[in-house]
Amino acid sequence: PLSKIIRGTNNLILSLRDGLTESEREKRRLTAERKAILRARIQNARTMHEWDSAARELDHIEGNDEWKADSTTGDYNPDVIEMHMRELDEARTNCDIRAMLHLVRTALSRDLGNMGSIDLYRHSYVGTKRLIERYVDSAVSTIEALVEKSAYALPLDIGNKSLLEGVLYARQSFGRSALLLSGGATFGMAHIGVLKAMFEAKMLPRIISGASAGSIVCSVMCCRTDDEIPAVLHGFPHGDLAVFDDETNEDSVADHIRRLLTEGSWSDIKRLIRVMRGMLGDITFQEAYNRTRRICNICVSSPSIYELPRLLNYVTAPNVMIWSAVAASCSVPLVFNAASLLVKDPATGEHMPWNPTPERWIDGSVDNDLPMTRLAEMFNVNHFIVSQVNPHVVPFLSKDDFLDPNKKSTGPQQSQSVGDSSDWVQTLTTLAKDEALHRLHFLTELGILPNLCTKLRSVLSQRYSGDITILPEISPHDLPRILKNPTPDFMMRHCLVGEKATWPKLSRIRDRCAIELALDRAVHALRTRVVFSKSQVDLRRLVTAADTAAPAVTGALATPSRKTVSGPSVPADDDCDADEEPYRRRRRGSGSSIQLMARRGMLHYEDPPPSEDDSEKEEKRVLSVRRGARGLHLGGS
Repeated sequence: PLSKIIRGTNNLILSLRDGLTESEREKRRLTAERKAILRARIQNARTMHEWDSAARELDHIEGNDEWKADSTTGDYNPDVIEMHMRELDEARTNCDIRAMLHLVRTALSRDLGNMGSIDLYRHSYVGTKRLIERYVDSAVSTIEALVEKSAYALPLDIGNKSLLEGVLYARQSFGRSALLLSGGATFGMAHIGVLKAMFEAKMLPRIISGASAGSIVCSVMCCRTDDEIPAVLHGFPHGDLAVFDDETNEDSVADHIRRLLTEGSWSDIKRLIRVMRGMLGDITFQEAYNRTRRICNICVSSPSIYELPRLLNYVTAPNVMIWSAVAASCSVPLVFNAASLLVKDPATGEHMPWNPTPERWIDGSVDNDLPMTRLAEMFNVNHFIVSQVNPHVVPFLSKDDFLDPNKKSTGPQQSQSVGDSSDWVQTLTTLAKDEALHRLHFLTELGILPNLCTKLRSVLSQRYSGDITILPEISPHDLPRILKNPTPDFMMRHCLVGEKATWPKLSRIRDRCAIELALDRAVHALRTRVVFSKSQVDLRRLVTAADTAAPAVTGALATPSRKTVSGPSVPADDDCDADEEPYRRRRRGSGSSIQLMARRGMLHYEDPPPSEDDSEKEEKRVLSVRRGARGLHLGGS
């Protein structure tokens, strides 16, 4: 009885204080415990599935799902998005190919109605407004329906070539995404986790750029096909990464200091070259692009203040061997000596310097850690995803572009100015940077160490963030290992760090990139349809002509026009993408065009077989024409 009296008195006092009944108070306690458990699960998650399930449950408990379902709140224009989504759904439901093509060219945008606002991703752990997600899904479904329906219900006044042109223009206006990997010495191994998370989510852009340590990860990924990447990601932490010291005979501090005083570098760059050649072989930028269709970009800088930094890729340096570009991009002053760029002769395989005069290059992060301007010029990139691990940069970048479960929040009604409390830190940092830039400029004008001061100014004045910036957590305890060979344990730990930093950003990456990737798939499917279906039509015309007018056929085969024999030209993009040039200029030898068969004397039948009602006589004529194609005149080729 006494315990009941005490408990009742205690409940009465608590009720007067918080206005809750005992059952409500117990429910609140259990909810708080569950939130703590879910936050711990998010913090300790080792897979995307574990993180996603805990984050979605926490969204539900905190009431974030209600905020996502309410399309009227938030810093965006829901009416514009809903109107465009309704038009897309209507055209797709009615199978109106003209309307779908028109909307794909005019209604697609990354920032429609301000749907790309960072604030829309600060109120939930997974996803954003349902309306935005439905719009993205509707746009992707419309693009897929356009490709599917046009295969059998294309209007007579719209050809496959015109349809392909329309989708190409849509992709040109929509723009492209690029993933940029920063430098950061051994911390750059966290980029592996970033790439792993994006690859598994099927959100990895085709355009990848790397500088310094980022160039190592970038080059390995861009030289591997999709089927090979899982094995590469699994084996990377256990591979040979002895870039600073030999695995069996580690140099002492005295050895490093002696080399620094005599050769001007802390470590021997030959070790880095050995590791990269072992990983990549002698593959060039052009060969890597032809193999994987990924565009590998590596930044290098010049030791001189009078030379501009270079962005190396299959357009600017097609025959440069990637391992030499990585060695140059990793040549941090005083850590490695400057390195030369080497090219491989496509005909002989001989290695030679890229420039006739001996020229060496240094760390790409010095002048151009994130080459956004150059990528925008060359490949129509207007959306940049940055993985930033530079230890001198990460502490000063904003980390308030997502909802952090480790920070106290008041649910969906929290203030929109999440980063206001740290504004004074940002202000002090900006003032200090501006003052340092001013002093360095002053020293340069006075002629005091002009080269060093110019390079320091370049490092301080660069932009180190993108439209979406992924910031893997850097532990101060790992700073002493910044110039040491990464161990398997270090690699696996930092790979997980990179994944954890990417998972909260995947919803935003998906909303920004899903439409672009759907357009890429549509272009690939339509180009295949245009090229191969037309070549079969041309072949049947040759067969028909041979049957009706043999003398005329002989004359036509003697001097045919290039357009008739080589097939139709495919509209090309304006981004120097080799796989998107006219078909007659394609370098791949698939053996599926009459032109290549005539040039190489191929006799086997590689086109789809004729239909069942084709006669045996017609099949013999087809093979006869193909065997006789060796005598065709192909415009001088």
